[in-house]
Amino acid sequence: MKRPAIGFCLGLSILCWGSVGQTKGAKSGGSKAEAPAADSNAAPAAAADSNAAPADSTAAPAAGAPAEGGVTPEGEVTPEGEAPAPTATGPKTATTLSWQDIIVVPRKAFLKGGRAEFAPFTGLTLNDNLIRHYVFGGDINFFLSDVFSIGVEGQYYVKAFTETEENVGLQYNRIPTLNRYLYGGSLNFGYVPVYGKFSWFNKQIMHWEIYANAGFGVTVTEILPRNPGLTAWKNNDLTVPVGVGARFFLFNWLTVNFAVRDYIMPDKFEPQGRLSDGMPVANDPGAVWSLQYAKDHAESAIVNNLIGYVGVGIYLPAKFSYKTPR
Repeated sequence: MKRPAIGFCLGLSILCWGSVGQTKGAKSGGSKAEAPAADSNAAPAAAADSNAAPADSTAAPAAGAPAEGGVTPEGEVTPEGEAPAPTATGPKTATTLSWQDIIVVPRKAFLKGGRAEFAPFTGLTLNDNLIRHYVFGGDINFFLSDVFSIGVEGQYYVKAFTETEENVGLQYNRIPTLNRYLYGGSLNFGYVPVYGKFSWFNKQIMHWEIYANAGFGVTVTEILPRNPGLTAWKNNDLTVPVGVGARFFLFNWLTVNFAVRDYIMPDKFEPQGRLSDGMPVANDPGAVWSLQYAKDHAESAIVNNLIGYVGVGIYLPAKFSYKTPR
């Protein structure tokens, strides 16, 4: 009985040992079979990695500046073949600059509104070839705005006979009828229709303007008797001055002025036939020449006293400030 039992146990032991070994071999063989499958799948992945590298290289220019020149995201233009300069990273500071800050046409360099102008001048009569007057005077203007002004003007005249006046008496044996201007004054209103600038020898910008003025006033004239021994008299003539001129701005307080003005007035002249006081009047029986008779029968005519001026303008206050932005 003992021998069959020992043999049965031995056989059973061998059988169990064999089944356990077969199970281990199957497990080890399965793991070895799965390894090649994993390796075969890894190769395409590696190939995919090799293809992904060029994609990164082509995408790089899109993030930065173009390789063949162009405009960077910051607005800078890069030449062909050059990379943009590295820019600082970080939050950008806010700015208030705009296209309105780019000055294309500079504003006026001289403002006159609310300022007074003191403008002394000198001039010369232009339209009388028998008697010439040298003029000295001045304007005082206050500018209500940069283009409108109101002011007063005064003149003083110095007469001088021309060579033509002397030749008339010598050649034709005639004495011309003449009046001379003494002084005058007027109230004027001014307007500036044109303002401009030009280059002075390509080195400096000169600002200038054209102005016009008109007004009313009085001019005092005096007759020049044909007989120097007779008494002269004066006329107070209502005058309408009309003129145009130009100002050239040198500094904030100084200008150079040029102007031509026509003083229109009804003037009275010595009557014809007055040779001596106390003599009878040829065309008026019973009347004799006298100062009063000559004044009552004086000849009237509309006179255009055309004068050319040159002077300077001095402005007070000497400085000004802009009230509006550029």
